[in-house]
Amino acid sequence: MVDSGSTFAALIGRPRVLLFCLLAASLGTVSLTAEEQLFGFVRGAETLPAGRSEIYQFVTVRTGKSQGTYAGTDFETEFEHGFTDRFQGSVAIENRYIYNRGVDGDRDALDDMNRYRFGGVRASSKYMLLSPFKDSLGLALRVEGGYAQHDEVGGLPEKEFFVAPEVDFQKNFRDDTIITEMWMGTEWAWGKQPAEQYPREIAFQGGLGASYRFVRNWFIGVESHIRAEYPLFRLDNFEHYVIYAGPSIHYSAQRWWATLTCTRQAWGEGIDEPLDGRTFAEETKWKIRLKLGVNF
Repeated sequence: MVDSGSTFAALIGRPRVLLFCLLAASLGTVSLTAEEQLFGFVRGAETLPAGRSEIYQFVTVRTGKSQGTYAGTDFETEFEHGFTDRFQGSVAIENRYIYNRGVDGDRDALDDMNRYRFGGVRASSKYMLLSPFKDSLGLALRVEGGYAQHDEVGGLPEKEFFVAPEVDFQKNFRDDTIITEMWMGTEWAWGKQPAEQYPREIAFQGGLGASYRFVRNWFIGVESHIRAEYPLFRLDNFEHYVIYAGPSIHYSAQRWWATLTCTRQAWGEGIDEPLDGRTFAEETKWKIRLKLGVNF
């Protein structure tokens, strides 16, 4: 059996060997490939090249309520394929693990739970009108739809069908070392009962982010995302809105990449909640997301 500690020490003791290994690793990577996701919650205008595919694994942790202990973890596995250089499609499956103890206040009362729940399935398509690498501004149209069997807050049963059209923008600066992305759209959902009081709702949502490549293959950035919900498709029937913001870091290798984002609730307001700049009925203090992607 090879002693990994002694092997590492031997490499350290041979600077030329160590330098060669680091150089070989860096030459085997690329700075940015199509459809890399530099942010956890923000999307840009890039699409996969024709004939290329990627598999993603997203893990999202939502934690922190106004009282008690709460942690909702979402596991999303997605397959994405580029049909042309401008058009791509994807399918995904989502599962949840809900741990909840003592969240029984007036603003975010939930039953105690400690179990896995099947989340649902979803599919999306995206068409790039303008390329962020060839045009002055990247622009894409994206639509997502799906079915949710359990809600993400308390893991309660529902039979939700939703469709979410959006517009994605992307602007690159300084030879693609600075990437800015923004998206905005709506989500129309039906069948949310009995998990929620209302059978249907419309949500307005979006995000904004900027990321900088500070060394080869590494990006560091900041992002923010927002969501506002209106039950019964009525804009005079406000339920809540929330803004999250925080840092992100991204690493890219030749065939895979990883992104970690940690966002905190920066501002929120909910119906029948205290006006203290926070909302907890359906939201949390923190949203943390890890993304892993493999392309082939």
